[in-house]
Amino acid sequence: MNKTQINRLLVNFGQNVLRYRLARDMTQKGLAVRAGLHRSYIADIERGERNPSIVSMARISKALKISISVLSKGA
Repeated sequence: MNKTQINRLLVNFGQNVLRYRLARDMTQKGLAVRAGLHRSYIADIERGERNPSIVSMARISKALKISISVLSKGA
């Protein structure tokens, strides 16, 4: 997998996190608290600037009540 493909994965994941967070009328801080992560980390993920670990992905998906596979769609 090349750098462009990896970046696309991260951007798609982040866009999905943002979309589902907003659909649940949740702030970045609210998601961060529920997921046990820092708000700026959530912001970085949503911008596609972070490569979250599988543990962070699981925390986010649990907080959003959606599967990791759904958050990874389009990636």
